[in-house]
Amino acid sequence: MKLFKNMFVFFLLFNFGLAFSQNLDKPYVVLVSLDGFRWDYSKYFTTPNLNEISKIGVHAKSMKPSYPTKTFPNHYSIVTGLYPDHHGIINNSFYDPLLKKSFSLSGDEKRDAQFYGGNPIWNVAEKQGIKTASFFWPGSDTGKKSPSIFRKYDDTVSYTERINTVIEWLNLPEKERPHLITLYFDEPDHTGHTFGPLSVENAKMVVKMDSIIGVLVHKLDVLPIGNKINLIVVSDHGMANISDSKKVAVLDYLKPNWLGYHQVINPIMSIEAKEGCRDSIAQALKKVPHIKFWATKNLPKRFHFGNNSRDLDFVIEAEKNYSLVTSKKQKVFGGTHGFDNRNKDMHAIFYAKGPDFRIGKRIGTFQNVSVYPLIATILGLNIEKVDGSLQEVEPLLRKKESFYNK
Repeated sequence: MKLFKNMFVFFLLFNFGLAFSQNLDKPYVVLVSLDGFRWDYSKYFTTPNLNEISKIGVHAKSMKPSYPTKTFPNHYSIVTGLYPDHHGIINNSFYDPLLKKSFSLSGDEKRDAQFYGGNPIWNVAEKQGIKTASFFWPGSDTGKKSPSIFRKYDDTVSYTERINTVIEWLNLPEKERPHLITLYFDEPDHTGHTFGPLSVENAKMVVKMDSIIGVLVHKLDVLPIGNKINLIVVSDHGMANISDSKKVAVLDYLKPNWLGYHQVINPIMSIEAKEGCRDSIAQALKKVPHIKFWATKNLPKRFHFGNNSRDLDFVIEAEKNYSLVTSKKQKVFGGTHGFDNRNKDMHAIFYAKGPDFRIGKRIGTFQNVSVYPLIATILGLNIEKVDGSLQEVEPLLRKKESFYNK
């Protein structure tokens, strides 16, 4: 009996030790977003730190955002591997006719889990025994679909505090330490909106954000686990110039009694038609200059958009560099995003380095939903079928034999 107890204790200790050692060997992924960092900023501005990542790691020519090319839809597409129509965050603001509720970034509903579909990568990792954390990633602070560690968004928190907190997380004891971390920075998006993508002001901000990446890289590299960390730097979309001479007041062409829910989110808008008014709206929109519009059921298939009830009845998009406004009196300046994702000004960045990435590898443009299967592969996660494709990004990875526990 004593021998049996000793064997049982040995068995438990052996398996605990094996699981612990395997967890120690698991790689780390730190996914960083620079909101609004256009794919070609490095051609116009000085970005030595991103250039260095490209040299010692990998770099895509550009990363194609999902449609519409707005912030929340694309951040959530990156972490779910799904197009906005499939995960439900179809714009920064929208109306859900089934819930009879509106979603907006200005209210608490942006943390309401019932708006968010899909299975975020942190949920998948947690269920498979990998602890995760997030510092402000859109969709990470709903509570019901959140990482083990997360922060509610507060744009007053300094970039230094964000970086230092991530380093603190990576210095936690192994049992408490996250192996997947998502980190969000709100620039250069704000500056690009205010002054334009190629402005002097945005040039300074791009240089600043590149230096922020440099600080983060240094602090990650000097950690005891630094050689196990895979750093991925992305953005959600790019930025295009707009001006006050190029604007369209769409609502001037439409009668209020034709319309249900509608909201201009420059340069796009969705319209809910009142019963019997679809034909009137369509005929009126044909007369509006400098726009494209579709009944949602007729949207181009390449958008992967128009099959969600939140898309409503019509989608309107301004021509390149034009703006949709609610009134001709509304002033337009700086830059914006939301245009067709074929528009290269809308394209984002992808840089990465670490033990699971090749050195000096460059690939062409790929769709942002493919970041999800890329991270899942590095972490050894089993995932459901998503819109993203590992095949698009697999050339960035070292051979499987070099992966941890694979």
